[in-house]
Amino acid sequence: MSFIATHPQAAIDRFAALVDDVRVEFGEEGLMANVERFISAERPEFIWDGRFQEHYLGEWMGDDDGAEGLHCILILSHFRGEFIVASCLVDGDERLHSMTRQCAYGSRAAAGKAFQSAACR
Repeated sequence: MSFIATHPQAAIDRFAALVDDVRVEFGEEGLMANVERFISAERPEFIWDGRFQEHYLGEWMGDDDGAEGLHCILILSHFRGEFIVASCLVDGDERLHSMTRQCAYGSRAAAGKAFQSAACR
C-alpha cells in the first residue's frame, strides 16, 4: 500500500526559531557558530520536523539486525530557506532513525517535481 500524506502545520521554516532559541540560551557572542553546531548535529531531525509531505515507500528490507520494523519514507521538507527531498528510515511511531539521502532545491516547484518523480517509481 502506498500513500502520500500532507502536513500543512510543518510548512513553516523553523530556522529563525532555532536562531532565537540559541540566542536566548547562549547569547549573541558566537551566535551563528553555535547555530551551525546545532545544525551539524541535528540536521536530519530539523529536516524531518519541517516535512510537509511524505510518501510511504514500504518496509525497510536491509540486512541490519537492528533495522527490523523500520519503514522507508520519502519526504518533502523546508528548512533554512531550502526545499529538501529526503529518504528516511522511521519506526512504527514515526521516529526518525536515519536519513539516507537529502537533495536541496531552491524552489518548491523544483523540489515538488523531484518528490513526485521519486514517489512514482
